[in-house]
Amino acid sequence: MSRELWLTIEDAFVANGRGVLVEPKFVPDNPPKGTFAITLKLPSGDERSLQATLDIAHSRGGLAPFAMLRVFGATPEELPKGAEIWVST
Repeated sequence: MSRELWLTIEDAFVANGRGVLVEPKFVPDNPPKGTFAITLKLPSGDERSLQATLDIAHSRGGLAPFAMLRVFGATPEELPKGAEIWVST
């Protein structure tokens, strides 16, 4: 099994519901359903396994839908700018 870099965190914040949302917004090629495992790779090189879901927003008009990653088991401070989110493929 290999890993794919999904995004590099630009911001992390608490919003409605459980978990922490991270930005940037993105469009995943094959979005998983439900909760799935991610690997957080910190700028220090340390790695941490966490659980996440996708919040998919369906925009109106000519804009494509986008997703935001909702991470469980971490605070916004534990998801710093520059950290990478990897998923198993």
